[in-house]
Amino acid sequence: MRVSRWVGGAVAAAQRPQDGVQTARVHVELQFAGLARSLRRMPRTRLLALPSLLLAVALAACGGAGSAGDADPATAVPAGVAMYFDGVVRPEGDQREDVLDAARKVLRTDDPERKLHELVDQGLADSKATYDDDVAPWLGEKAGVWVTGVDRGKPGYVVIVAAKDTDKAQAAIDKGVKSGGGKVTQRSYAGVDYQLDDEGVATGIVGDFFTVGTEAEFKRTVKAEDGDSLAESKRYKATLDGLDEDRIGLFYIDLKLFFEQALRSDPQAAGQLEQFRSIFPIDKLEPLGGALLADGDRIAVDTLARGKGVGPLIGTGSTPLLGELPGDAWVALGAADVGPAVKTVFTRSAGALGGAAAAQQLEQRYGIDLERDVFSWIGDVAVFVRHTTRAEVDGGLVIEARNPANMKGAFGKLVGLLQSEGGKKVSPVKVKGAAIAFRAGETELGKPVVLARSDDRVVAALGEAAAAEALAPAKKLADAPLFDQAEDILGDDVEPDILLSMPDLLAAIEAMGETDAEFEKAKPYLEAFSVIASGGSFKDDEVLTRVAAGLK
Repeated sequence: MRVSRWVGGAVAAAQRPQDGVQTARVHVELQFAGLARSLRRMPRTRLLALPSLLLAVALAACGGAGSAGDADPATAVPAGVAMYFDGVVRPEGDQREDVLDAARKVLRTDDPERKLHELVDQGLADSKATYDDDVAPWLGEKAGVWVTGVDRGKPGYVVIVAAKDTDKAQAAIDKGVKSGGGKVTQRSYAGVDYQLDDEGVATGIVGDFFTVGTEAEFKRTVKAEDGDSLAESKRYKATLDGLDEDRIGLFYIDLKLFFEQALRSDPQAAGQLEQFRSIFPIDKLEPLGGALLADGDRIAVDTLARGKGVGPLIGTGSTPLLGELPGDAWVALGAADVGPAVKTVFTRSAGALGGAAAAQQLEQRYGIDLERDVFSWIGDVAVFVRHTTRAEVDGGLVIEARNPANMKGAFGKLVGLLQSEGGKKVSPVKVKGAAIAFRAGETELGKPVVLARSDDRVVAALGEAAAAEALAPAKKLADAPLFDQAEDILGDDVEPDILLSMPDLLAAIEAMGETDAEFEKAKPYLEAFSVIASGGSFKDDEVLTRVAAGLK
């Protein structure tokens, strides 16, 4: 088995986050070129999962700190790449303890180092290599991955791992070649020797890095390490500014390049690039940056986006309406000022997608003026789900009216539109707290869709009970333990806009039908999480968001 197959399946394992052990196996495996073969098979839509790989790498390499190997992988990445990820693979001090605390809870073990190293050794068994003998002696502090050509069938990539001893890293490469079969060609580029296998994967030492990747990108890495690199780029430095310096992982995506490449990947969509630009101002968007954080209480990802108009494209921020939802909700999400945000997107897309004609038709046929009957009155919006069994589960959508007068005038028109165009029989029904309410057809869960309004809110709910609770809950979500947990893991400066109870989610999955073997394998690891929450600060030209998972 040659070097490019030493691990084989590193990324494939990362694609299966439902299996905690398999995800853990990717830890040190990323150091080897097994990632190469797997990455080439990875669908383009899964490339964004790479940040999770770097957390896994950090978990596996916790055992022991290195005194050298502190080179930054970004110094060997070309300046104009669309996607780059890196992570601390040899954490030290408090950071090391934080990562181990998280690993103990997720992997359900008191000795995560031993368990992780055993898994790594199992993955390396066919190559007669071990973590202690063939990885630890040279492994440095950080590893990185850069990706290009998402518009191609086989994107290019390079994995760059800092080496504290390049001679020992080279010895690991040589051992991989000797222990495996297949044709390996010795080559050199710009003074750097490397080995190329019959799948086009190049492996070698570039500067202070163990490096493996597709050959063309490997050569670009050689040039970047000796010239202009991403680490020297002003756009890269500006993107990282404001992210937590104690991060164990990082991702960087040049949104303009990424969208352009993604659109080029579909020949039919290539001609629609200008149309896409008219809706989403990608030319005005700066690169997206993110930081991965972990300790014994939570695992979190912070994301920073900047650029003119970026706020409405990503979200509008948290809303007090979330805390006013029913207190027994186990899924809840909310957004502020949705009406103006929807209007902005509609205005941008109306010409390109025929929205103007559709708006005119709505007014002519049904008397619905989008500005007066939709955009003007829709304010904050929230959604919730309650209960976990098929017989009891319900939930609803709550819309707070910015302009109650316009809302009252529009409500009847929208109900009429649902009946005439949606094919739903609508009939009046009494709902506590509602000025007027209608039942609009049954659902597969045996509950009707109920549309109701009060003097300042509109509700669309699954059943009368959910509608009544949405309008006037007996207990508010803000007073429930779930809300407190969400606030704790997000931090003092972040108000939640999404929260999910993991125990209730698992209960709902089991109650809704038979589970499969994959779910049963994943369940013990998912049970380590208490609540998933997100929140952030939203401005027109800067959005900082945090997604966090609490650990039990």
